Amino acid sequence: MSDNLGQDDVTPQRGTDGSAEGTPQWTAPEAWAPPAAQDAWQQPVWQQPGWQQPAWQQPAWQQQPSWQTGAPGQPSGPWQRPGGWTPPPKPGLFPLRPLPFGTLLGTPFRVLRHNPRATVGGSLLVQLIATLASVVLIGATAAFAVTRIAAAEGTTAETTQAIAAGSIAILIAAFLVTVAISLIGTALVQGLVASEVSHGALGEKLTLRGLWRATRGRRWRLIGWTVLLAAAGTASIVLVVVAAVLSSLAGSVPATVLFSVLAGLGLIVLWVWIGTKTALTPSVIIVERTGIMAGIARSWRLTNRSFWRTFGTIALVVVICSAASAVISVPLQVIFTIVLAVIDPTGSLQSQASITVTIVYYGISLIVSTLVGSITSVIESAATTTIYLDLRMRHEGLDADLRRTVDDRAAGRQDASDPFATPRHEPAAWQAAPPAWRGVPPYRGAP
Repeated sequence: MSDNLGQDDVTPQRGTDGSAEGTPQWTAPEAWAPPAAQDAWQQPVWQQPGWQQPAWQQPAWQQQPSWQTGAPGQPSGPWQRPGGWTPPPKPGLFPLRPLPFGTLLGTPFRVLRHNPRATVGGSLLVQLIATLASVVLIGATAAFAVTRIAAAEGTTAETTQAIAAGSIAILIAAFLVTVAISLIGTALVQGLVASEVSHGALGEKLTLRGLWRATRGRRWRLIGWTVLLAAAGTASIVLVVVAAVLSSLAGSVPATVLFSVLAGLGLIVLWVWIGTKTALTPSVIIVERTGIMAGIARSWRLTNRSFWRTFGTIALVVVICSAASAVISVPLQVIFTIVLAVIDPTGSLQSQASITVTIVYYGISLIVSTLVGSITSVIESAATTTIYLDLRMRHEGLDADLRRTVDDRAAGRQDASDPFATPRHEPAAWQAAPPAWRGVPPYRGAP
């Protein structure tokens, strides 16, 4: 009974046409077969959780990037340079490219604002020492000479003349010593300013002690160069004077005058030419650490194709400084002349008031000339060093080396090489071979 009931439950009911009751009349083609498992057909692959949560729904940019993991103000990441973040390099005295004339002329005056304590302060200190030494030496020598001449009164005429000649010789020797002191002071100021301009080109700012330390080992070379230049100038004047005297002894007076005028003009032209060709020697000695003769040769080669540009810039700076000095000194002299004319109309300078006014005027004039001289010496020295660096940027690609040095220092990479060093393969004749570029050459349209 139970078996029959079980069979009835599973046996389909047949219709009148013999087919199962409740089933469709058609049959599926043989080529098509339904899925073997009903679950697999109802839940296809694209409904699996792997498709519902694809990888692109949580991209990498939705996560916290690596550059946000650092401390505030200290970014990190693959683009970060070694050693941490560093600020951009400070701008230097001038842009690191061949300089146009306006920048070339304005940079020496910019040096005064860039580091006035080290430049003007150092120059003023040197000028004060040289001025005080000269005043003390001249004053002591003059007092000694006057005392000797006064003590010779009452003696024979020959003795008095001998003492007077000796006193004059002592005064001349003292004057030459003061000139030597002034030359030494000028050389030291040139060294300080050249070092300041070279460091300022890289955005550095040293103290006076640092600049003094930077010129160590090259001060005597500067002094030797200055003494050599002064000796050459003095020798040329002596030669012209001796030639004029010999001409006057051998010929007529008009011929002697004509010879003296022509010789003087030729001497001035010669001074201008040699002075311009060797004007960069102090800068070469300080910046490239060369000797005197190597510095002269280097300056001569650098100015081969830039003589008139160098001469014009230096001459214009000298004219500007001279005009500024005259603007300050001339009114002071006019005031002194007016006051002295009111106090002592006869001009005898025997009254106490006139003597006091004269002493005060010369004291004030000495102080003002020292201050103005310290400023103008900085400007003139900075002009020659700026011209030197500009010529090296134009002819040797120094600007590329300086930019690389600035970038390396800003990134914390200290390079032991000196960007101002003399090029190793410098041509003997500057026009014979093109410059050996060590970096990006200056652009063609550089002024």
